[in-house]
Amino acid sequence: MELDLNKLNVLKKIVEDSRKAQQQLVEITNAEVNNLILGISSKILTEKNNKHLSSLAVKETKFGNIQDKMKKNLYKTTNLLNELVNIPTLKPIHDKKTNISTIIKPIGVICGVTPSTNPIATSLNYIINSIKCRNSIILCPNPRSYNTVNELVELVKLVFKEKKFSEKIVQISPKDILRSELLINLFDLCDKNVVTGSQVAISKVKKSIKPFLVFGTGNVPVIIDDKIDINKTTTSIMESKSFDHSTSCSSDSVLIINKKIYKKFLLQFSKVGAYVLNKKEKKDFDNIYFKKGVINTEIIAKKPSKILQLIGINNNEAKVIVYEITSSENKHYILDEKILPVIAAVRSPDFNTSINFANSVLVINGKGHSAGIYSKNKKNILEFASKIPVSRIIVNQPHSKSAGGGENNSLNTTLSLGCGAWGNNNLNSNLSYKEFCNESKIVFKKKRKFKDLNKLILINKLIK
Repeated sequence: MELDLNKLNVLKKIVEDSRKAQQQLVEITNAEVNNLILGISSKILTEKNNKHLSSLAVKETKFGNIQDKMKKNLYKTTNLLNELVNIPTLKPIHDKKTNISTIIKPIGVICGVTPSTNPIATSLNYIINSIKCRNSIILCPNPRSYNTVNELVELVKLVFKEKKFSEKIVQISPKDILRSELLINLFDLCDKNVVTGSQVAISKVKKSIKPFLVFGTGNVPVIIDDKIDINKTTTSIMESKSFDHSTSCSSDSVLIINKKIYKKFLLQFSKVGAYVLNKKEKKDFDNIYFKKGVINTEIIAKKPSKILQLIGINNNEAKVIVYEITSSENKHYILDEKILPVIAAVRSPDFNTSINFANSVLVINGKGHSAGIYSKNKKNILEFASKIPVSRIIVNQPHSKSAGGGENNSLNTTLSLGCGAWGNNNLNSNLSYKEFCNESKIVFKKKRKFKDLNKLILINKLIK
């Protein structure tokens, strides 16, 4: 008990130091805030540091691959900075249309839990959003990636030292509390908690008295309509699913392919790097998929060739493994979330069946997260969107590189995707700076004209 009290006092000191350091951020200009986040990003994303951290992440977690992690860290962070640099804080932003001014203000001390799958990119996202909104932050990495995040924090502290800021603006929690009940105490001491990944941390943050955000599970069904460009579609899906050995929760999980193009699609998919398991190979894969009732860690986010070797297949060219099922197998284990480069494929007789099957995938897991569709038929796209319980429908884009924003669309750049009430989340949208700030509204007078009840009844009769 005495040891626990000592640990609690350590946590209190960490938060107290964080709170004092945060005051420095309140006193500087917007240009100085930008200079700080740009300096941090430049430090972490040098070729040398990015490669070192990415190598350490792969070695420590045994997830993904170095080159893709380097790319992810670079484009996710650069895109985020592009979105943030022109946003002022502690300064009124006036909306002429509403005649309301908004002042973005800090929350105080943020606690951010980061996942083992993306320890660098997610941590950087949290740090940049926090500092942009003039908060300090305490990072709680998944224990599996603790050393990686700790080294990232040490590099960040060098930037603070160079720019004469307190190193306590960004801190890391003690490793020994991350799996203990003391984590709840840390959550209670901070002003807001943002939790991505760890189910252990999610269960604990829900016991906290402080505001928190958690994010749901991805298990992305992707509809392949009949009239598409097969070459472009297979290339896009390969780009998405093979990236970083499918560590992203936004990676394609189940392909629901119209029967008219099913064979042609899989043939072309094979040409760009897919290995389609035959009947015997599927049985062999069934035998290695689970270990002691959970997904075998030897296949999670691993190179496809290593997974294939476990079932006696030597193939160094495969980028993705395809597991075919029938449309009647709507409760098959392969339809659940897969953080590995294996994708399910099902032949669908028509578009309505495709929608129903996509919904059956989300019943298993992934409600509220994302779904994808490749189609040239806008009517079909809109019908799918209206009948699927997800927060984002990604159209004709590589899903894992698009659901979290970036160059392909106008979604906010993030690695934490809200799943709304479907996924027991408070947030439907992509995590952004808005979740790292408080807002004050200055409401100036603006006359509005409201229609009376009788006119509203008449208008409603015209609405379809």
